[in-house]
Amino acid sequence: MNQHEKAPQPHTGAALRLSYAVFCDRHGGAWLGLACAMLHDEERALSVVEELKRQLQSQWSVVMRGERPAAEAYKLLNTLIGDAVVEAFLETGRLPRSPKDDRSECIRHFFKRVEDVLGDLGDRQEVAEALRNLTERQRAVVVLRDILRLDYSLIAEYLDTTKTNVRTTYHQALRKLRRLLGAQETASKE
Repeated sequence: MNQHEKAPQPHTGAALRLSYAVFCDRHGGAWLGLACAMLHDEERALSVVEELKRQLQSQWSVVMRGERPAAEAYKLLNTLIGDAVVEAFLETGRLPRSPKDDRSECIRHFFKRVEDVLGDLGDRQEVAEALRNLTERQRAVVVLRDILRLDYSLIAEYLDTTKTNVRTTYHQALRKLRRLLGAQETASKE
């Protein structure tokens, strides 16, 4: 190191606590939305997000040294959601499912968005089945984009990829949904 280069400054305890709080404020809504969308149980979703925050806080200095903290948090969240799905299955003998009469705002928005992009779809059960036929990555992008209404940049941060890759994956998913649902190809309304 020469005289003009400065050594990296270590994070102080106060700075780490502040950066952790800001990070959680920025991403907490998306974490909870994803957990709710995957678990269909708000209480269990809140528990998952609290556990995520607890684990992040306990390893925050390490997380902050990483290149992509949001992607690391997203990976940990997916692991915790998977654990919660297993736990729910062991408790109830069935996987978490959305109630048939679920009319939450995000689900209504999602189906409206899919219909805006793909046209009239008819049976929502067919849409759900088509979503299950997407790759895990395509499904994640569609959920993050259309249910949680996240922008491409934030999704790219979570998935540790580029904005262009997210946009491409999203449009591939829409094309696959169109094909699976027999919808007419139309120009995207983005």
